Amino acid sequence: MGIDYMEIGKRIAMRRRVLEITQADLAERAGMSTTYAGNVERGAKCSIDTLMKLCLALGVTPDYLLVGINKEYRNDTLDEIKDLIHQCEPKKKKMIIEFIKWYANVETDQT
Repeated sequence: MGIDYMEIGKRIAMRRRVLEITQADLAERAGMSTTYAGNVERGAKCSIDTLMKLCLALGVTPDYLLVGINKEYRNDTLDEIKDLIHQCEPKKKKMIIEFIKWYANVETDQT
């Protein structure tokens, strides 16, 4: 079993679209040319170093790019929430977490 660079490229493109960024934005975040980022999205072979830069730029772990998410266990709602929270500044992230904790306690108190 070899590395499927086409699938890696598809995952990169999908994640980039979820984050609503362009290939140029991704390339800038990852410190590479837009042409190279586009080539990787289309399945070009790349180094582990490049994969790691892309992981950091996309806010994902290497296992996501390499093997993807098992659709059987995928939860689109949680993925969407994680993506939205990931885009927030630290102060807003903390507020969201505190709200969820408060709301969970309110729900527990009422049952």
